[in-house]
Amino acid sequence: MPSRGQETLAAYLALWTDPSPNRDLGRLDALTLTEVRFKDPIQEIHGRDMLKRIFADSSRTVADANVVIDAIAWADDQRAFVKWCYGGTILRLNLRGWSVTGMSDIRLSPDGLITSHEDYWDLAGGLFEHFPLIGWLFRRLRQRLRLEH
Repeated sequence: MPSRGQETLAAYLALWTDPSPNRDLGRLDALTLTEVRFKDPIQEIHGRDMLKRIFADSSRTVADANVVIDAIAWADDQRAFVKWCYGGTILRLNLRGWSVTGMSDIRLSPDGLITSHEDYWDLAGGLFEHFPLIGWLFRRLRQRLRLEH
């Protein structure tokens, strides 16, 4: 029988991976603390209302969004690591066929509510390298830093 935290995480991930702009973000009220924290390589926010804005923004700005959960590993009753792949077209950047693989560190309170969601993914390879000038710079840096064979 799944624990409250496992049920919360499953419901949260179902909401997070749903690309529909009509998804019910009010469900976050029952899944997260009021002062939930979200952080990724681009931004850090605090509060459930801001988390709702992040979720809503992703629905509006990533067309053909697809989030696939590859694995979930529980460190203990209050911490899970989630490996995922996220892709689509980033409308703000006119970036088609974009995808990135990442890992989320999701923490829960003793009563099973999400307290923080921190995403780890490669901002350089996952985003910057797709642009001509800055992409060339990041690819060149990678070449120079690689171990020589």
